[in-house]
Amino acid sequence: EMYLFLHLFSALGSEIINGKKADEKSMQYMASVQNNKKHTCGGFLVSKDFVMTAAHCRFENPKSLSVVLGTHDLRKENKKMRYGVKMICRHPAFKEVANGNDIMLLKGSCGYNCSLPPPVR
Repeated sequence: EMYLFLHLFSALGSEIINGKKADEKSMQYMASVQNNKKHTCGGFLVSKDFVMTAAHCRFENPKSLSVVLGTHDLRKENKKMRYGVKMICRHPAFKEVANGNDIMLLKGSCGYNCSLPPPVR
């Protein structure tokens, strides 16, 4: 019974309630971090070379990763920009989410598109 309750409770918490649809161009610095072209974690552009994401995503092989920028709808293939990942820089003190330091930088294989709005400051 408790398992069913927790399952239902977590399902209720996974939706945005009374949210507003974002303008299509309003969040181009937001990233979809993808493993083998499947969304795994979110992130955001912090410079023309780096995207910040969560260390708990546990990425190990940069060759299987890509970062998608420039869209808020991943189903629209023609409106997104996909970049390779050259290097993974996980916070050295990260062990688990509860202990903090849950950050990781992903260095783009050739830099992220400079025609995007300025990164988050």
